[in-house]
Amino acid sequence: MRADYILQQWHFVLQHLLGVALVGVSIAVQADGLPSTLSFESGGDALGSRDYYLDLDYAFIKESRLLASIARNHSTSQNNPITTRSVFLGFRTDPLERLSIGMDLETWGKKDALETDTLRAVMDVNLQHWQFSLRPQWRTLTFSTDCVRTRRRCQSDAEVNSTGTAFDVSYYTDGPWSFSLGFARHQYDKNIESLASEPRWQFLFSAATLDLSSGLEDRRRSATVSWFGGNALWNFSWLKSVSRVTGGASFVQTLRFSTNLDEQWRLRLRVGSQTLQKGRDSVWFAGTGLTYSW
Repeated sequence: MRADYILQQWHFVLQHLLGVALVGVSIAVQADGLPSTLSFESGGDALGSRDYYLDLDYAFIKESRLLASIARNHSTSQNNPITTRSVFLGFRTDPLERLSIGMDLETWGKKDALETDTLRAVMDVNLQHWQFSLRPQWRTLTFSTDCVRTRRRCQSDAEVNSTGTAFDVSYYTDGPWSFSLGFARHQYDKNIESLASEPRWQFLFSAATLDLSSGLEDRRRSATVSWFGGNALWNFSWLKSVSRVTGGASFVQTLRFSTNLDEQWRLRLRVGSQTLQKGRDSVWFAGTGLTYSW
């Protein structure tokens, strides 16, 4: 399996993983409720991948939130370009209340290769200086068989069920600083580790399917430091993710910056690097975006 593709997929999903910390900081510094926002961001990396995001955070009834997002990633490295897409829908009760709950639906992947459907529950407890977040999830993974490669009657797609839990704790000082730690763990009802260790799967699944499966997580740890001053928000995050299929670890460091351009528009920038545990070189990535609020 291609190590460079594992790297590309991680900063594709990182947009939403790190968004938890950024939203938490915004909540802490705004006292008059949260506006609705529409954001667009695009970026790429040194390996040739490109990603695009469109996110909606809409203020709904009684300060609840409706969330929607679409994203696309295109990898052009080596001889096996892969395009993945994701669609996300979510709901939250008032995120400024002591207890905020919600539900997410998310699909991700590439048709005729690997697709995932995720249902996620969300519970946030907000105290004066602390926030605790719990997110259990249930996911179905669909592995599409390669009918051309098998040269016989096409076998039915293979399904794997997965459960997982993510926990985050954040601390907000009386000053401009905030700190967050996160941990996630996933379980699978089938032995997906064999996708990397047994050559027979190469005759049943396409190269795209096997490449995408290498990004399926076993566990994840993250740490974030944020600073908010004036109109500027700085955010540095560190993330370690371990693949369930290969057992290899991916390390991601990201620096984010956002600032108001005027009363409604906000500029967003990000730059970072990714490294595999046994990799020799880091892969650099960057992105830029705009957020409109009303």
